[in-house]
Amino acid sequence: MDSLKNCKPADWETGFESKQSAESLMPYKEYTGLIEKSDNDQRQYRLIRLPNNLVALCVQDTEAKEAAASLSVNVGSNANPAEFQGLAHFLEHMLFLGTEKYPKEGEFDEYLANNSGRSNAYTSFTETNYYFSIFNGALENALDRFAQFFISPLFNADCVDRELKAVDSEYKGTLQADNWRTFQLTARTSDPAHPYSGFSVGNTETLKGAAEKLGLDLREELIKFYQKYYSADIMRLTVVGNHSLDVLTEWVASKFSGIASKGNTKPTFEGHPIGKAQLGKLIHYKTVCEKYTLGLQFSLPELKSIYREKPLTYLSTLLDSTEEGSIFSVLRKNGWATAINGSPSNMYNEGFGIYEIDIDATPEGLDNYEAILSIVFGYLKMLAESGPQEWFYQELSLINKAKFDFKDKENAEGYATSLSKSGHNQYVAPQHILSHSSLLGDYDAGVISKCLQYLNPSNYRLFIGAKEHKSVECKLEEKYYGVPHNIAELPPHLTSN
Repeated sequence: MDSLKNCKPADWETGFESKQSAESLMPYKEYTGLIEKSDNDQRQYRLIRLPNNLVALCVQDTEAKEAAASLSVNVGSNANPAEFQGLAHFLEHMLFLGTEKYPKEGEFDEYLANNSGRSNAYTSFTETNYYFSIFNGALENALDRFAQFFISPLFNADCVDRELKAVDSEYKGTLQADNWRTFQLTARTSDPAHPYSGFSVGNTETLKGAAEKLGLDLREELIKFYQKYYSADIMRLTVVGNHSLDVLTEWVASKFSGIASKGNTKPTFEGHPIGKAQLGKLIHYKTVCEKYTLGLQFSLPELKSIYREKPLTYLSTLLDSTEEGSIFSVLRKNGWATAINGSPSNMYNEGFGIYEIDIDATPEGLDNYEAILSIVFGYLKMLAESGPQEWFYQELSLINKAKFDFKDKENAEGYATSLSKSGHNQYVAPQHILSHSSLLGDYDAGVISKCLQYLNPSNYRLFIGAKEHKSVECKLEEKYYGVPHNIAELPPHLTSN
């Protein structure tokens, strides 16, 4: 699949100067250029790269009521071995159970609890994010404990069964949640050769059961996974506190430089999860709740490189509009829909992109889904024929700038987590690490038009969800969530102009 724009990764060498921390004299490189930030942001920032290639952002917030840190590893369920579905998520559970320096199980959480703190983690398709918040005065010792999880974790064998039960319980807790069920159905109906089609959460059967069938030790497989992928080169750290930048830098350099550098271990894969074999499919499925949904899923190239142009922000704003003449205004007048949303499924996917248009329909809307599709594609065709409008892009740019300048201040934990996650985009320049997800860059009509070319009737698949379907029997059952569904070909008149 062609790229949306030929871009090179950002330059992360120019502007970085070699320095040493004040007390321990640990070497690091600091970005000395200006970092674009909100006009009203009083926080101070320092972007550094350690000798092991871990990139860290130190944030001094003199008004912070608590401190926080987040470390994101650029590997997630996309790296699950085929025979061990959910292994990345299981690793997330096992990592915080003691280290060589702090061997006592639960010591980290105990320290946090004694200092008004908490910790958590999550595993997505492209990353695993570990984070905590704590009383400002206890940040240094918390960071020391936190860093050791990525230097010398013990993966206590006595905890394997207990954490397996925790993973299994988490899985079972989502079994009746329609958002999880729908996500898993979209995954399982994608290209089976692509890791997107996997089972991200995992359960006892896919982990312990799989190991027993293969005659393997699950803990040893977990350690292999950790040793293969957990490299400082693909880690991004953000630390927020009311301490000076020199102090935060000292703590980061002295405590996190010990994480092993193994090179760029980020997993990459060929192909697209929604290829020719998956396009043009009509998938009916049953929901748990009483709801009626239409979901159009389009196959796009990777989206990470167009973070400045933001063509999908331009298009989503138009598709989500409720103004007269919009898709929604027509659907609402007909009594066919209560909401519409267009958005990329994940801007951080590596090697592919997916754009979705989701419509909360009424029962009458579901009966008239072909007419709704005609309206949607008619609108997209009108946008393509009339061409991108620079005045609208510039207006959107001003609105986003105002939102960026006057947005509410996030809590330290949420801010640290979002910054560490977004730090993995190799196309984002150092000066844009704070602004890249919000601000629009130069207007590029060609990129907008190219995106529109992919939003056409020959490049999508359709999901129709309802608790009951009038004329379709859902005899198929998704493997892990048991979602009843049916897969058919979209009729020719719904896949052509």
